Amino acid sequence: MATFSTMPFVQRLCYSLVSGALILITLYLGQHIIIPIAFACLFSIILIAPCDRMEKAGINRGLSATIALVVSILLAAIIFYLVSRQLLGFRAALPVFSAHLKTLIAQFDGWIQNRMHINDFSLTQYLDQLVSKNASNATALLGSTVSNLSGALVTLAMIPVYTFLLLLYRDLIVHFVVSSFDEKHSGNVRQVLEKTKKVINQYILGLFLEMAIVCVLYCTGFFILGVQFALLLGVLSALLNIIPYLGFFTAFIMTVLITLSTNSPATALGAAIVLITVHILDGNVLMPKIVGSKIKINALFTIMSVIVGDAVWGIPGMFLALPVVAILKILFDSTGHLPPWGLLVGDEIISSHKKQKT
Repeated sequence: MATFSTMPFVQRLCYSLVSGALILITLYLGQHIIIPIAFACLFSIILIAPCDRMEKAGINRGLSATIALVVSILLAAIIFYLVSRQLLGFRAALPVFSAHLKTLIAQFDGWIQNRMHINDFSLTQYLDQLVSKNASNATALLGSTVSNLSGALVTLAMIPVYTFLLLLYRDLIVHFVVSSFDEKHSGNVRQVLEKTKKVINQYILGLFLEMAIVCVLYCTGFFILGVQFALLLGVLSALLNIIPYLGFFTAFIMTVLITLSTNSPATALGAAIVLITVHILDGNVLMPKIVGSKIKINALFTIMSVIVGDAVWGIPGMFLALPVVAILKILFDSTGHLPPWGLLVGDEIISSHKKQKT
């Protein structure tokens, strides 16, 4: 009987594509269960190191997991409190923000009509029609928003629970994974698991460090310019910066529009310059030095993974896309018949050509 590695290439490709499609369908249908577990896996990988240190100091596993989790929740709560205060202020200023934005759109209408001599163009009228058209769906939209929010809160509440249990039973999980393969592959499986833990731990920590630096730079620049809601815009822009390529454009449009509606055009221009400058610094210095050495995925699959993550899991999928692809690359590189897929996903082909030339 032919093994998978001895099958014709087309047959192996078909099996791989069908398996991938079934996995994507499963992920989409089970997203409410899998998403909190996926985030919990990432957080537990990060917290394994401090838990191991506490256990070596004589603290039992349950207590060490509790301490690590409580400290993480407290740090997240402090950040959430600072941002929520700005968010409440932004909500109070929302009517003024909307009125100012409407005035700017009306001025833009007049500029277009005077410059282009187009009398029947009115962006303000179009937006009013759009608002009135969707006004009848406001109740349904509110109900959907409340339902989605309650579901998100339940999902968010389950992440610490799953994280604690994963930290508590991590040896049992590793033993289960190793026992699922033949004994002759035990060493390779343990090596893959250790490599996955190391790469993801370094990658996530590097990503958090990069996000913290970018957040400080954004907030500092916005505070110097006198941007209203500087902390809120800086934190949101740094969070969106985690999403490759698409996140920066979203943060740029959001920040410029809000700043333009709450500050002067010169301040909005300054905010745009801050965003572009920090993004260039991040892309050329911070990302390669802090994160780039931990994971090497080419730009094509980076963008594709973000788009697929958004299609399958929405915004959580966009944040989880790169860690998932990093794990897949490790599995591809460590499995007998899958290294070509790892080469396709990775960014090492240039260096391999250089080695051949030398």
